[in-house]
Amino acid sequence: MGEINQSNVHLLLPWKIAGIAELWARDANITPLEAMERFYQTPFYKRLADESTKLWHYSAEQLYALFAA
Repeated sequence: MGEINQSNVHLLLPWKIAGIAELWARDANITPLEAMERFYQTPFYKRLADESTKLWHYSAEQLYALFAA
């Protein structure tokens, strides 16, 4: 894989977001789809989608811990 930048960071996000949604769905007793739809509306998603934050380096579990804190 080449360098990650703002124009291609979106390629990594579906896997991260799916993992976060699974964890959130379990904890909030909602469906994974509902968790995913809600997650896309959060400020945390905007931060994750911003390559300069480097949040994409973290695992879904680490991201969820930051999101849920």
